[in-house]
Amino acid sequence: MDQALVGRGVPPGIVRLNLGGRPDERMRIRLERDVSRCVGPGKIRLLWDEETGWAYAYVGPGYSIPRGPVTSLRRVYATPQAVAAAADSLVHTGRPPAEAHEEEWPQADAVRAAIDVCRPR
Repeated sequence: MDQALVGRGVPPGIVRLNLGGRPDERMRIRLERDVSRCVGPGKIRLLWDEETGWAYAYVGPGYSIPRGPVTSLRRVYATPQAVAAAADSLVHTGRPPAEAHEEEWPQADAVRAAIDVCRPR
């Protein structure tokens, strides 16, 4: 995902993965981008949750403003290209894209299986 974003010219970011410490916790990924050179000031954080998909927030010194789901990404496991397009729009315009991306990532089933294997029992 990070490489797809960098490939679109979105500045490199910080990627954090939270596997969850308990079996009932969901996996989450946080991608944080410095957009001060684009829309600025501050950062945009893309958040992924294994059940709800992608959301975003604006982040700055001492604050985080959740903005809600990236509604253009209709799949929880959207393709990296679709997520990169949404991130590109967020970084350069401050808004997610209007067009919907319906395609599921072809490796989604493998990721679901890997999550199940990694989940503490």
